[in-house]
Amino acid sequence: MHDDGPAGGGAARGREPDAGLSFARIWILGLHDPWRSFSELRAKPAPLWGLRAILIRWLVTSLTTTLALHLLGRVPFTPSRLTFLTPQDYYLAQIFFLPVFGVAIWLLGGSLVHLLVRLSGRSGDFDRVLNVIGMAMLIPSPVVWLWDWSMIALSWYRLTIMAVSHSLFALWGAALYAIGLRRVLGLGWLPAGLLAAALTAGYISLAALFVR
Repeated sequence: MHDDGPAGGGAARGREPDAGLSFARIWILGLHDPWRSFSELRAKPAPLWGLRAILIRWLVTSLTTTLALHLLGRVPFTPSRLTFLTPQDYYLAQIFFLPVFGVAIWLLGGSLVHLLVRLSGRSGDFDRVLNVIGMAMLIPSPVVWLWDWSMIALSWYRLTIMAVSHSLFALWGAALYAIGLRRVLGLGWLPAGLLAAALTAGYISLAALFVR
């Protein structure tokens, strides 16, 4: 049974027998038991694991989904704010700027959460916040990737289908933010939920401007 108490001082950070396997284990664990996944994340190097998670999430997306869209000659569903890029060149450019976008929203989201936690009178740990956000973005990625690849392969990669499905993925991500902030920072469910909603709204707003 999961303990809903606030996070303690954290487990001792002993040497990992294999950091790569440990990272993969926590990632996979998050798909079916996120509470336990974030419990174990508390003792892991921060913000290193968050950065690793973000880079995996966005590099794989760039080199698979976005690259496939470019090679197939697809153009974005809607115009971008980056008007200097033509629709025909947009996905080629996105291969390169998407990882930068991912790191930027990771840092912005972490800064927002850290600031709000500090303003509430609690002592925040910025590095741990970054670990939570990074891992919360990475955990659903295998499902998102498989979904996107399948839609592209079946020629079902259409605006309505992708908008609905990715809205559901965003809700999944919001739930992971809340669980992670509750478990790693010891926040109550209400503030964790509100911060998760703010993170999700901010991500969707920025992604709508640049990501296609």
